[in-house]
Parts: sequence; C-alpha cells; structure tokens
Amino acid sequence: MKKTISVAPMMKRTDRHFHYLVRLLSQNTYFYTEMIHANAILRGDKSKLLNFDISDQRLVVQIGGSVPDHLSEAAKIIEDNGFKEINLNVGCPSKKVKAGNFGVFLMKDIDLLEECITSINSKISIPLSIKCRTGVDDYEGEDFLNNFVQRITRLNVNKIIIHARKAISGLDTKRNRSIPPLNYDLVCNIKNYYEDQEIIINGGFDDMEKILDIDSKVDGVMIGRKIYSNPLFLHEIEQKYFFNSTKNKLIEVMTKFMEYILQLQSNKDANRAINHLMALLKCIPFQKSHREALMTSLRDKKIDSSEVFRNLEKIPALYQ
Repeated sequence: MKKTISVAPMMKRTDRHFHYLVRLLSQNTYFYTEMIHANAILRGDKSKLLNFDISDQRLVVQIGGSVPDHLSEAAKIIEDNGFKEINLNVGCPSKKVKAGNFGVFLMKDIDLLEECITSINSKISIPLSIKCRTGVDDYEGEDFLNNFVQRITRLNVNKIIIHARKAISGLDTKRNRSIPPLNYDLVCNIKNYYEDQEIIINGGFDDMEKILDIDSKVDGVMIGRKIYSNPLFLHEIEQKYFFNSTKNKLIEVMTKFMEYILQLQSNKDANRAINHLMALLKCIPFQKSHREALMTSLRDKKIDSSEVFRNLEKIPALYQ
C-alpha cells in the first residue's frame, strides 16, 4: 500500500485559496477541504462551496452531518461536480457539532454512523473515507476502537484517518487538540489488526523525524496546524519524504500566489487568500519594512501589479 502525507481539513484554513498555495509548494500531498455541512451543499451556493480545482487527483472534500439522506444527497452532488473522494467528519468536537450530533459524537452512535455511511455509499461510486478520533468521553480504549474500526471496515470505507487522541465533550476545539494525550501506540496497534485496511494517523506531527519514525507502522500521516503555521514545511516534505528535488523556488511560489490574489474579484476571497500569504510570510526571514510595503501594496487595488512585484524582489530569502 502506497504511503501518503495529507494536509488535514481545517475550518477557515483549507479553502480553495490555500489549496492553490499548497499545490505551489507540494504536488504529492493529499489535500482535505475544510468541513462542509451536508445542508450547506443542499441549500447553499454550491458553486462557491465546491469551487476547487477538480483536476487535482489528491483533493478530498470533507463533509459533515448526521442525517443519512442529507449526507447521501450532498455526496452525490460532490461526485457530480467531478471530485474524486469524499471524507466524512467523525472527529470534530466543537460545540456546534455536539449540538447537531455529528462529528466525533457519531462515535457514540455507531448504528447511526453505519446508516450514514451506507446511505452515502448507495449514491456514489467514488471512494469514501472517514476521519475520527481514538474515542470520545467514556467511549475509549483499544477494545472500543477495535470494535469501531471493525464495524466501519465492513461498509466499503476507503480509508480511516485516526486523530491519535480522544475528544472530551467539556473542552473547546482548541483544547481538544492539546489536553487529551496523544496515543500513537493505540493507532499503530489498530493497524496491526487490520493490515489490509488503509489507516492514516493524525495529531501532533510537527517535524520530519516524527513522521519518518512512524511511517513504517501505518499507511500515512496527516498534518494540520504545523502546515498552516509553516507552509514551507511542505517543501521539506517534498524533499525528505517524496525525494522530489524539483521544487518551485520561493520567489516563484510568491509570484504565482500573488498573481492569483490580484485576479480575485471578491474582497472576501482576496482577504482570505491574503491571510494564507501572511502565514507564508511569517516563515520567511526579511525586514519588517519590506513585509509592510509588500502587504500594503497587495491590499491596495489602485497599485499596479508591477509595483507589488518590485516590493517582492527586495526580499533576498525568496531566491534561495
């Protein structure tokens, strides 16, 4: 089974603009969209929600919800729009998710989760994967997770991505990413039980040493906040994991992404894309005055693009 590295779904992070930036930095990683609720697809503006480059074979749309019919209808729309894989969110612990009884709280109701998966698979022909936790609240431990995976694998699930810490209902989303301890051994043990099932591990992977250390024990690693806080980590992954030496230089990445931002018609889209650019800029050493000049020129729609690129050319680190 081919090993994979994935960019985790992150709300208000992994949108179509960040997808464009990621592909400038890495061609081999899988990219998961931020979670889109099934009802948003059924009732909202599908052209905006699903406005991604569907030619990307490693692009996965993550959906959320707990009404089987709604999920299957939304999944069918996603497939009809040309996407190649769907992921069902069974791992988010937010208060909104708890109120709607979906996300990680589906781990407490496996019967309902089975209905959701069966309904989705009845409408689509593309692969379906799920992203879950090791457990939630008192629903935890190796026996629980083993039973959970056993039931899910019977339902034609393409792969299971396991965040290697349980969720706790009383904690907010941020604290649920840090307070429950990571348990990599538990996920690796589950992989040992299901050698033919694709098991991806997620949670706390912030350097290549950790990734390479666990690589032989599972089928892949999913990385979230580390990539958003330091998009240049994708360059390191391309080199050290995929052994891909043909990478874009930073000046090429910055130029292409800024050209992309300048052609966006919506201020909302431009602002979201600029936020991603800021995340990238924070990783690059250069003078504060250069950064401020660059961002000022980028936000000013009256400034000619050539002026923007002149500010860009003043940053020596981009040519390394």
